[in-house]
Amino acid sequence: MRLHRFFVEEKIPATGLPATANSSKEEVERWQAGEFSVTNETLLNQWRNVLRMEEGDKAVLFSGDGYESLCEFVSLTGKIAKKSAVLKVLETKRGLVTTREVALYIALIKKDNFELVLEKATELGVSHIIPVQADRSEKKGVNYERAEKILREASEQSGRATVPAISEVIDVEKIPNDVVVFDPRGEISAREFFSKHTTAPVSVFIGPEGGFTDAEIDSFHARNIPIVSTGTQILRAETAAIVALALALVK
Repeated sequence: MRLHRFFVEEKIPATGLPATANSSKEEVERWQAGEFSVTNETLLNQWRNVLRMEEGDKAVLFSGDGYESLCEFVSLTGKIAKKSAVLKVLETKRGLVTTREVALYIALIKKDNFELVLEKATELGVSHIIPVQADRSEKKGVNYERAEKILREASEQSGRATVPAISEVIDVEKIPNDVVVFDPRGEISAREFFSKHTTAPVSVFIGPEGGFTDAEIDSFHARNIPIVSTGTQILRAETAAIVALALALVK
């Protein structure tokens, strides 16, 4: 049976030192024994009331550092465990980590489409997501609590052992010169570009609904930012993001 995977904010014993220097004697002893506590109320509710997990059940946990641990529930129900669960690490191994650093600069788009990009970008292996306020962006901000939840859940589902970082929104003028812009007006095909650049870190920039303005394209040209095309078809912003990341990451 396939084990459930969960992201936890707590450090896992086999991958580091205790989270705080003022840990109690009991916490230190538990840590040395390979045990640790999880206090996230959402996770506790999911384990107890949704999945009906019990002491002795096993799950795979990861904290985003590239490792994952097979853990056993030591304490999950009853008076002691009302606000925490105690797990014991049985095995730790290197998890699934993409071999190429890819940052996605994505213009702010409609909420549902933006969330779809977050989910699919995580599944494909993106390292970093940077929302951008472009001239034609309709959306004016990011719900970071919601976004980070989507990133965590997509990491759990896809089997990766890291969670992408998401940055504060920047203006289009602030994008770096080393991005690769995706736009139908590009003079080189995206496939050709990525066939020549296969392993080095790369940043891709996807425009908003309605695409980049002529002024933005002129600005990219003036800064010698490469513009690549996926063909003559006009792709939706969320589709273009998935295509771009697939070209950069899927080998």
